Amino acid sequence: MRRTLAATLGCLLMLSSSWSFAVDGSAAAAQSAPDSSASSTSPASSTAAPAAGAAGSSSASPSPPPRNPYEPYPLYPDLPAPATPAAPPPVDQTQVTLGTSKLPAGDVPQTQSTDNSLFGTLPDLGSPADATISRGEESEVGQMVIKEARDEHLLLDDPEVKEYLQGLGMRLASEAHDPDQQFHYECMNDGEINSFATFGGYIFIFTGLILDTESEGELAAVMAHETGHVVQRHIARDILEQSHMSIASIAGMLAAVAIAAAGRDTNGEAAEGAIAMTQALAFQKSINFTRGEEIEADYVGIHLLASAGFDPYEMAAVFERLQQDEGLQEAEIPAILQDHPVSPERIAAARERAAQFPRLDHYSESQSYPFIKERIRVLSSTPDDHLAEYYARLRTERPLTPAERYGQALVQMQNGQAAYAVPTLRELRDENPELVLLYSALGQALAGAGQMHASLAEFARAEQLFPRNVPLTVHYAETLLKAGRPAQAHQVLLDLFNLVEPTPPQIQLTALAADAAGDTADAYYYMGEYNLANGDLGLANQELELALRVPHLSTVQRERYRALLQQVRGWIREQQQARHGG
Repeated sequence: MRRTLAATLGCLLMLSSSWSFAVDGSAAAAQSAPDSSASSTSPASSTAAPAAGAAGSSSASPSPPPRNPYEPYPLYPDLPAPATPAAPPPVDQTQVTLGTSKLPAGDVPQTQSTDNSLFGTLPDLGSPADATISRGEESEVGQMVIKEARDEHLLLDDPEVKEYLQGLGMRLASEAHDPDQQFHYECMNDGEINSFATFGGYIFIFTGLILDTESEGELAAVMAHETGHVVQRHIARDILEQSHMSIASIAGMLAAVAIAAAGRDTNGEAAEGAIAMTQALAFQKSINFTRGEEIEADYVGIHLLASAGFDPYEMAAVFERLQQDEGLQEAEIPAILQDHPVSPERIAAARERAAQFPRLDHYSESQSYPFIKERIRVLSSTPDDHLAEYYARLRTERPLTPAERYGQALVQMQNGQAAYAVPTLRELRDENPELVLLYSALGQALAGAGQMHASLAEFARAEQLFPRNVPLTVHYAETLLKAGRPAQAHQVLLDLFNLVEPTPPQIQLTALAADAAGDTADAYYYMGEYNLANGDLGLANQELELALRVPHLSTVQRERYRALLQQVRGWIREQQQARHGG
């Protein structure tokens, strides 16, 4: 079901050039264009609300949802036949589609060009796209996507993984020099070798793809390609092609498919209609148009890759390796998401573009990559994967790498054997004193082994070395809660999130810490923030009203709660006006 929802979400994005290397066996079918004149009748979303979710009910604060069987196996339980690639279709060298403009082959970037600028000869389609959908509207739909993905437990919502991907992504995106565009990099907990970009600069990298990469440069190449789609606003340009589709129609399709895929649509009519429309839209995109977007994203991505200090040849290399990967599976992936295979022409074009940049003697890759890769292997696994046996088998064949030793220690912590993980993690921390994730893991292992005093001391020392590091502070707060020190947990979280924007799970943790510390008003306030971040305006309104009713508020608290409540009520009014035609 997780893959089904992930796939249907991808359909709704209308970016059929996502990073899937499954073979498209239905190229001929893609040339046909089924009628897509139908449109969704879902209510329009607010253009001012921070998320496009509908206003919530007036019920009390929601209790944590029951554990989803497809969630990653918890790291800390006591805390809350291969396909044969088809021959690629011939490329018409006289005409290559870029975006919505067809340029003669002479205008496509060539090796003899000395233009290493980001946009080079790419078409400027920003203005038409802006006229069709604004960045604010793109952001609303992107927030809907992320909310649905989180609600359906599709994300690997781990602070270390999130920080790493966001940091790596921004290293690339900063080279685009586009201050008006936001970029959000998320980890999709799915074993497919896949990724996609969607509205609002949201880029989803699948766990299967991360585990398949062999270097940080390969991972960066994938992320640079997807970032290229965002930089060139391919989503907005696709909407320009399908200009009869409104934001409300897209949002309505997304909600219908998500609800049906989650098993909540009793008659299936909503899903049937949404999927039919999505298929029609996707089939309208010709094979040349898809190839054009991919070439353009490659072109921009290679520039970002080289400018960020990575080997620009990594993109062609990862194309070539994944094309030859015999482990790719087509099962469970709808035909609509099976992209065109990587052609030799595309690989050659990527190499030609990379040749425009000087080769460096050394390329900068972080020490975190192999450790994050093993962390993802562990967190995305289930008990059926038997990772303890996996690491034991590796150890009989050769000595484990430091990252693999870290992964084995995480498995021991999962299995209630934290005491065995402590010496390994302590040794790894001493050998790699710059890796913050080793301090966090050691602190958690000590707590899991019953050495709470030593655990808190380890966290306190690490906080001095790496002040306001998000994953470290979050795990420190979790351990303080476990140790019965909620007031201190609340304080360290406030100190962090007054400067750093928290994710919804981190806002919820702050609310739990405030509640455990007896700060009822702040508990209501942060639950209001949590519901607001999830687009539940009704619940946010209720929580903020409850916060204002708590006696003995300070002047600062009262003014802060009122200011946010006024904003929320304004967004609710705008939603109501939009639903009633203005």
